[in-house]
Amino acid sequence: MRMQIDVFDPHPVPGAGPNYDPSQPAFLRMNFAADQIDMWWPGSRAVPVSEREAFPVWRARQDDADTGDYPPRAQVGRYLADGFDALRRHAPPNVDLRLWPTTVVAAEPLSGGWLVHTTGASRRCDELLVAVGHQGGSSVFPVDRRLSREAVPPRSIVAIRGFALTFIDAALALTEGRGGSFETLDHPYRLRYLPGTDDVRAILPFSRSGRPLLAKPGRAIDARFHGLGRIAAEGRARIALTGGRVDLHSDLVPILAATTCANLAAVGGGRADRSLRVAVGRWLAEAEGGVGTADELPAAEAIELSLAVAAGSARPGVSWALGHTWRTLSPAIVSRLGGDGLAERDWPAFLRLSAEMERVAFGPPAINAAKLLALVEAGRVDLGHVRGARLEDEHGRTALRSARGAQAVDVVIDAVLPGPGALGHPGLLAQLVADGHARIPSGRRGLEIAANGSCRGSVGAITPGLAALGRPTEDSVIGNDTLARGQHPQADRWARRVVQRCREEYVQSARRSLRERAPA
Repeated sequence: MRMQIDVFDPHPVPGAGPNYDPSQPAFLRMNFAADQIDMWWPGSRAVPVSEREAFPVWRARQDDADTGDYPPRAQVGRYLADGFDALRRHAPPNVDLRLWPTTVVAAEPLSGGWLVHTTGASRRCDELLVAVGHQGGSSVFPVDRRLSREAVPPRSIVAIRGFALTFIDAALALTEGRGGSFETLDHPYRLRYLPGTDDVRAILPFSRSGRPLLAKPGRAIDARFHGLGRIAAEGRARIALTGGRVDLHSDLVPILAATTCANLAAVGGGRADRSLRVAVGRWLAEAEGGVGTADELPAAEAIELSLAVAAGSARPGVSWALGHTWRTLSPAIVSRLGGDGLAERDWPAFLRLSAEMERVAFGPPAINAAKLLALVEAGRVDLGHVRGARLEDEHGRTALRSARGAQAVDVVIDAVLPGPGALGHPGLLAQLVADGHARIPSGRRGLEIAANGSCRGSVGAITPGLAALGRPTEDSVIGNDTLARGQHPQADRWARRVVQRCREEYVQSARRSLRERAPA
């Protein structure tokens, strides 16, 4: 039984791709902890066990100096590229793995299989797996080209749309990436910015809400308070035990509130009494409604407080407890709410709630949040227009206008990445949906898939030979943006289904051959 696997990837470093390109500067960091990164499916036999290393083990053998909790994305890219090379080296003799440096632009069913159209040529296949990751991009990456001195001249006044992780990357590329540096003051997260000779004059972020991502606190708090692990395990167990479709208000929110109160009480941030439950419940209700939360601080103060918590110089508060709850309960939420696990009517509210929870749970590593705060204090980053500003023409020149007034700018950068799922994404995803081979359920963002990754078409039936994995399936599968490989089993299930199909077709072919050769 022979199998041919064609991989279409235009990026020069397969396995890493543009998000984890090994050539990126080191200040572009993960916001996912190093000790959770593992590209190998549990129990995988694709390569020898000695080469199926989790990231921390692999990193210990490298020459990279950085061993922090949140590593450079380039370092993770080298790990992923090494893993892909191992897969190619250890492919079984009956498997022909071919890499095509091109992009798939369309696909159509053809005589029991698929005809795949690329920017180079067309090829036929029996099974088509769509695993395209982040579609499109911002005007930030790759930073060495998009934010070069030619694209953004030194001393420019730069307006940046967006106030999340990509904005932080852009701000660092225009400062630290231009020769600037940071010196440590009285503790590791208290920094001073020292300007470079070629950096920009000012960076003005603007977004709809103006609410910042909070710094991730690292592992120090977990280590100090041992009861947190038990609280998380109890919360995950409660989510797993919910019956039928999960109701957001009667099932999930009470678990989130109880876990948050218990987390806060465990670190000495308050008693788990009625007043705390009311405060947490109000925060969750406001987040679910898509409005700013009542305890909201100005952006710089919120970042500074989250850094003080990370450094251990401030007691964890409600925002920390909510973020810790979401981080630790996410595996159970992913497992229980994906597919049809959540009541259909609750999806819009769940998406609003999860967006706000992710803001306090999955922000930048503390070191990059500290750099951002140092840039604010140095005047390089100006937060005066961060909430609700808009671009307009002022006497033939672009200006950023907000409640503070208008500020003329030299360059505008879009740091908002396309959202997860398939809605609004052109190319292959749009074509498959338009032709009825895949569908996006009402109220969701991603392609609907079965447990083994198979796509459902416009009438809900499985489309033969078509599957999708990762970010294009968001909401059908929750939390695709993770390098915790054991959290989503769809890839393993898809591979097993394909292998089983090959076996069945091989057996059928062998039987036909025996019948044809049998004497009359």
